[in-house]
Amino acid sequence: MRSIFSSAFLIEMTNKIFILVSILLATVVLIVAYNMKNHNRRMRYFLGSIAFALGGLMLQIGGYTKYAYAMYSLAAPVFTLYFIETERDDEGNSWDGFFWMSLQCLAAVLSVIMVIFTGRGNLAFLIQFLIVIIMLLFSSKDLKSSIGFLIGSIFPVSACLAGLLNKDLRLMGFGIIMLQLIVFFSYQYDLERELMKNQVELSENKVALLMEQMHPHFIYNALQQIALLCDEDPSAVKPSIFSFSAYLRKNLEALTNEKMIPFLTEMEHVDAYVELSQILPSRKFELVKDFQITDFYIPALTVQPLVENAIYYGIGMSEEGNVIRLETKLEDGYVIVRVSDDGHGKRTSLPTQKKHNSVGTKNVITRLKILCDGEFILNKSDNGSEAIIKIPEFRAVAGDK
Repeated sequence: MRSIFSSAFLIEMTNKIFILVSILLATVVLIVAYNMKNHNRRMRYFLGSIAFALGGLMLQIGGYTKYAYAMYSLAAPVFTLYFIETERDDEGNSWDGFFWMSLQCLAAVLSVIMVIFTGRGNLAFLIQFLIVIIMLLFSSKDLKSSIGFLIGSIFPVSACLAGLLNKDLRLMGFGIIMLQLIVFFSYQYDLERELMKNQVELSENKVALLMEQMHPHFIYNALQQIALLCDEDPSAVKPSIFSFSAYLRKNLEALTNEKMIPFLTEMEHVDAYVELSQILPSRKFELVKDFQITDFYIPALTVQPLVENAIYYGIGMSEEGNVIRLETKLEDGYVIVRVSDDGHGKRTSLPTQKKHNSVGTKNVITRLKILCDGEFILNKSDNGSEAIIKIPEFRAVAGDK
């Protein structure tokens, strides 16, 4: 009995049917993925992988099989970048991703060479996706969460084996698209689960944030100092009460504000806090502002805690230094907000002060990560400290509009 693969017509029809189905699936996934609101770096790698696969399918249906397979060879390295970004830890470390990416690039070069000079690349493609599977098994933080990757990898591996058995059977595009389709559904599931986790974390963070910001001793000291001003400087009482009122209002608003706010609105809170701090019996300081950009959005109560730390745990813990700098600029696709002081720096503070500082910083990190995929960096030296907020420009400019 003659094998079905011995019929050139049936093989050609099989190739075309799988190509058409693959183009349809790839187009749908590409449109849905592109229209998703959260275009983080991980998702951009995924879109790039689909684009390479879809480009290969278009070339293949046009009869340019050699160029189509050269295009397919680029999908695996970009997909590897997607996995590396998925496994990146909370501190931004990419573990052994450089090693796997180097292997994939070498395999991709081998695939392109084999396709161009021999017209066949199934063996090199098989090596590429075996690297993907080995990478999943050895480098995944949680193998259970990588089941979608592993199941999806079966399709391109099967397409390679089919191509090795019959060189006229060209199903590589279908295999890659099925991998991407399964991973996309896994991504959506992970996204929904992460969203629910973030909502819970943000709710818990709001309570912690309120308790951290509404220090009873700070409120008591402020009211006591305002009362003393009634005898010492009556003209300063009214502005101090306005500053105190603004400070309380902004803290309470943070409990119900789940969206990003204009930077200048956050600065109103910073100014109210600074004015209130300056009436208390503490070291005098100067806040210097250098804003190169102000038309952007930022999570509420992210700058004020950093200014507070600079006042009380920077210059406040040092006999030297009395300047706090607040700067903004646009750099390398990020909006940068920097709060620096010329005071305490690396020198050790009391355990209670460390705890207060870390709680406030943790709140800032959480709100940045959840609301705008932002980053927080803290640098300390003997000459002072600097706290840096980095928000992707497209998130900072768009805000929640």
